[in-house]
Amino acid sequence: MVIEEFRNIRIAYMRRTGEYGIRNKELMETFKAYLRDRNLLSAGSTILGIALDDPYSVEKENQRYDVGLVVTENENIGMEVREIPDGMDAVFEILHTAEAASEFWNDLSSLLAKLPIDRSKPVVERYNAAKISNHLCEFCMPLK
Repeated sequence: MVIEEFRNIRIAYMRRTGEYGIRNKELMETFKAYLRDRNLLSAGSTILGIALDDPYSVEKENQRYDVGLVVTENENIGMEVREIPDGMDAVFEILHTAEAASEFWNDLSSLLAKLPIDRSKPVVERYNAAKISNHLCEFCMPLK
């Protein structure tokens, strides 16, 4: 784990509303296909997956999930754009597999036991091309 400062991050994104799960993965695949079709993916691309709601406190049908491409201030790719809240995050690098992600979520309480987590901000899944090519991804936990 490393601590990293998030500053001035903007994403062009797609959102779905509904129960978290396989549909989030489907949205990610739709999003990547959109980017590939428009030649918007490169070796420097970073995609974020963001579960905006706590599934224990928000009804399944109201849970929101965004997938977005990190873009510059003047970049326009024909999608809605929003900013990611600035702040410090604990960044955990894991294997990019369903098993590793499941293990990460199962071990989360012990991993975060001594960290001041900011539960008012969402967890961000980060996928950059360099890490993906090495079968890795990151989970970014917001800190107070």
